[in-house]
Amino acid sequence: MAVIYENQCVCCGFPCIHNACKYYRVPIQICDKCGDEVDKLYYGLKGDELCANCALDELEKVEIDN
Repeated sequence: MAVIYENQCVCCGFPCIHNACKYYRVPIQICDKCGDEVDKLYYGLKGDELCANCALDELEKVEIDN
């Protein structure tokens, strides 16, 4: 899913110009794993589009014993 488009009409009072208006079809980025709306998405290891937190959770932490 990752990107959905929303009509965020601001009721400006002018006749609607549909696709020529920047508020008519606004892209919204959604994390494939948690479903949160985010500003930036990352490709996960399995091809999902993930937020920063979910992308980090998908990776394994490397621990070195000293």
